[in-house]
Amino acid sequence: MKAIILREYGSADNFELAALPIPAIQKGQVKIKIKATSFNPVDYQVRKGLPEGKFVRSNILGKDLSGIVDEVAEDVDQFKKGDEVFSYVCHLASSGTYTEYVCVPAALVAKKPVSLTHEQAAAVPVAGITAWMALDKVKPGKSTSIFIAGGAGGVGTFAILFAKQFGVEKIVTTAGNEKSLNFLVQNLQLKKEQIINYRDDDFIKKAIEINGGYFDITLDLVGGTMLSACCNLLAIDGNIASVTDPPGKNDFEILFQKNGSFHSVGANAYSLSNDQEYWKIYQRMLHLIAALFDSYKINKPPINILGPLSVETVKKAHELLETNSAQGKFIMTC
Repeated sequence: MKAIILREYGSADNFELAALPIPAIQKGQVKIKIKATSFNPVDYQVRKGLPEGKFVRSNILGKDLSGIVDEVAEDVDQFKKGDEVFSYVCHLASSGTYTEYVCVPAALVAKKPVSLTHEQAAAVPVAGITAWMALDKVKPGKSTSIFIAGGAGGVGTFAILFAKQFGVEKIVTTAGNEKSLNFLVQNLQLKKEQIINYRDDDFIKKAIEINGGYFDITLDLVGGTMLSACCNLLAIDGNIASVTDPPGKNDFEILFQKNGSFHSVGANAYSLSNDQEYWKIYQRMLHLIAALFDSYKINKPPINILGPLSVETVKKAHELLETNSAQGKFIMTC
């Protein structure tokens, strides 16, 4: 099979095409012929050797897939050959997803939404699960207001889709340029007045003015100064969820003064347990998300297909992600 491997940590020039044996299926697994995969910021962070890669066990990167079941282990009865599935493979598969075949624990796999193509379905697992976990922590409702830092990114896109489905009407998010703003308006049906330019010195003041006060919920999907902004924008007794680093001392002081609740969100957390009951949480979340798509309660995820399985496609995706040029999800066909 073809695979894109990372020779060593560092530059995107360290990827190369390799011919490898198709992995042998193990107990509890399904073997999947990958039809499409997507790229996430964690991919380039792993490539550079940053701490996010400490649980990676393969020199084939990638965590998302949509594909077709090619083989099923004898102890697995949920799936059969030919099933169309999608998965967040965590670090528990035979490799990452920049390849043609992968063996994945069945607990991580769910039936692909019928209403989505493989390319669209491949955009869902990592970003969708992360957004789902973040919103589940902060419990949004129709009467709540929410500020989302990084709405045009992969996780932000799903956070907006899900928040709307949960009935949230007061949503404010950020964009750094006209391209991101147009993406949010055209693909997520936000109004321009719901979007602020985070490059403006007074964007925190503008967000409060748009909302008519501080926010019940803030989501930090960016980190750094945006995490601080999310702390400052939070109302008394509010909830903040972050997929990045925890707040520093000054930000914690702000949260303390507001009686704010901080929630860390790590999409890979359940995969780090040896108890496979935790792994099944991923499958349950994918089932719930698939049902939203197939009942047409949320719009199809916006995607950008960069090309077929190749070094060139991988390099392009990493360069775009690393320069913060993502709107929606980048896809590679396999």
